[in-house]
Amino acid sequence: MKRRTFIRNMAITTPAMMFVPYYNLWANPLAKKVKITDVKCVLTKMGSMRVSPLVKITTDAGLVGIGECHHDENGHGAKDIVLNVCKPILLGKDPMDLEYLIFKMSTRTSYYGGNHGLATHAITGVEFALWDLIGKITDQPVRKILGGGAHVNEVRAYASARPRNMLEMDSVQEFAELMKNQGWTACKSDIDRDQRWNQLDNRRLSNTGVDTIAKGFTNMREALGPEFDIAVHCHWEFDFDSSLRLCRAVAPMRPAWIEDPLPIAYNEQWVKLTEQSPVPVLTGENLYTRDDFRPFIVNQGVNMIEIDVSMAGGLLEAKKIADLAELYYMPVCTHNVAGPVATIASANFAASVREFVAHEAFIFNPINRAGRGINGDPDVLGYDKEMIVNGHIQLSDRPGFGIELNEKLIKEKYLVDGEAWWD
Repeated sequence: MKRRTFIRNMAITTPAMMFVPYYNLWANPLAKKVKITDVKCVLTKMGSMRVSPLVKITTDAGLVGIGECHHDENGHGAKDIVLNVCKPILLGKDPMDLEYLIFKMSTRTSYYGGNHGLATHAITGVEFALWDLIGKITDQPVRKILGGGAHVNEVRAYASARPRNMLEMDSVQEFAELMKNQGWTACKSDIDRDQRWNQLDNRRLSNTGVDTIAKGFTNMREALGPEFDIAVHCHWEFDFDSSLRLCRAVAPMRPAWIEDPLPIAYNEQWVKLTEQSPVPVLTGENLYTRDDFRPFIVNQGVNMIEIDVSMAGGLLEAKKIADLAELYYMPVCTHNVAGPVATIASANFAASVREFVAHEAFIFNPINRAGRGINGDPDVLGYDKEMIVNGHIQLSDRPGFGIELNEKLIKEKYLVDGEAWWD
């Protein structure tokens, strides 16, 4: 082609290309040429608190995508959906057709719970694996695809942890030293009360209970200082009156937010509480898809939302929820009780959210308590970075999620009893 002809053609095509989203992605030579050849699922426990069903999607191009499902009691429910419902839909399909495939799987499973519960957990694990594949096909980290470019290379996290005894200053000071020495800038701590949240007799909080909780968090503020963010962690356990009294009681220590004080479902009490509370009110960890989040956002039933990406429906659905929240100037956090694979997937979403506050990180595992990784054993990831540095989740620049799964370690140490590996 002559130079003059080339320049003329570029003058015609370049302006058009500028308005085509992600032109570099569909220009990739692998795009539209990769087909899914198999979908596998195995139950693991990678040092996190629950069973983690891992999903592996293989292709005829030799590329592999890895995902992790949200938990149920033993993982068998999610595994059943992955292998017997999702797999037949995916075989032979192009992983780049993500939204179409999610629609097909969601529709097929809608009568298993109305796009809630186990079916959505399973689909999310599959969706993570598809995103990992899309990143590898396009040679891009997932966060760059979600945001149309690199928004950030690390995501602020908060430690889900608390002192051994919030009423004893020695214990609180010990906890504060741990937080500061590891570089954390935020934590979320359970309240102290006589009824455990999962063993409730009623939704009332006594005056003594209110005073005890307020004292514990006052101690934490004194030990951690004025700039450290502290969230007050409830478990959707109180009625309106108890919730409002609790909000007022902890207000002097200026919490970052009070989480899930009222029962899970939306109703007008959430709006009343948010209007009368002197501290920010947050919810979201038990909500599925944009349909559950919508009334909280559009009716201003909370000040902030918290998306559990593994539960809410995956990265694409979480992005739609976050975009809706941004229209109402509502900040976004992420809840996350899953293992290391889903944690990295969730953090890639978080990196694409403009008004993002902090990502949940569990450190109860001795490995994590000692400062290595979060939400389980970081060595299962085959990651090219430390997973957590100074309270921030580090994001890889490698394609997909940047994970090269350490299958040998998982097989030897973290496979659930009775499970056969997916070789």
